[in-house]
Amino acid sequence: MREYAKVSPSFWTGDTGRKIVSEGPECITVALYLLTNGHSNMLGLYYLPIAYISHDTGLDSEGALKALRRVSARGFCRYDERSGWVFVPRMA
Repeated sequence: MREYAKVSPSFWTGDTGRKIVSEGPECITVALYLLTNGHSNMLGLYYLPIAYISHDTGLDSEGALKALRRVSARGFCRYDERSGWVFVPRMA
């Protein structure tokens, strides 16, 4: 198992994790997906179109984008909607 895809128990108790949890189940799903999906890498910088998130999580495209924007606003990641690239700083 790759080390960078592990989810720490502090995800649930840390400041950012608690903020994400307070945003609802779609945000939790997207945050965990960002950490564990097959497109990710140990740098935390990778190409991730909304269609990938939607297909893999079962969220519709609008819901996936909305959740991604919300977890980004909480400081969990940065997402460039034009290019489809995401950066998850804690993975680097």
